[in-house]
Amino acid sequence: MKQEKIQYKNTEKFTPEVISEVLEVQKTYGLTAENLLRKASKKSSSLYDFFDWDNSSAGEKWRLGQARQLINEIKIVVEDKEIYAFESVNIIVKEAEVSNGKINKFGVREYKPILEIMNNEDYRMQLIHRALAEATYWKERHAELVELSLIFVTIDTEKKKWQNKK
Repeated sequence: MKQEKIQYKNTEKFTPEVISEVLEVQKTYGLTAENLLRKASKKSSSLYDFFDWDNSSAGEKWRLGQARQLINEIKIVVEDKEIYAFESVNIIVKEAEVSNGKINKFGVREYKPILEIMNNEDYRMQLIHRALAEATYWKERHAELVELSLIFVTIDTEKKKWQNKK
């Protein structure tokens, strides 16, 4: 990929100030998570609000992330093939009718055994749609790699095929 004039995309979250600070870290120290965090730790930094500075809260979030990682790494063997044992799906825990006759569904995310998911149409569709969203993200993340264009076409084809199936 030829290096041409680069323009960073500004959004509500990634303002010119935020991007400027990230680039400053990259040029001055090298862009690593540690260096970015060091820069963000100053209250005057536009990066400061991206982080949870309350150690109790941050520690709890970190441990929750570790718990998710542990769950996500457990595998089972089915017909001599290793597969991940659990997937996170949305579980409907309550339905409530509102005044206009519509039904609102309230749910929570929960890890379920993969065999249960594969045998439940709703859970299976959730997994298919999540997999396609991840594939689409991956395709967009690597769009500059024209060598992968056949994979990209297949992702688009499958996404269209499953788009209307809920």
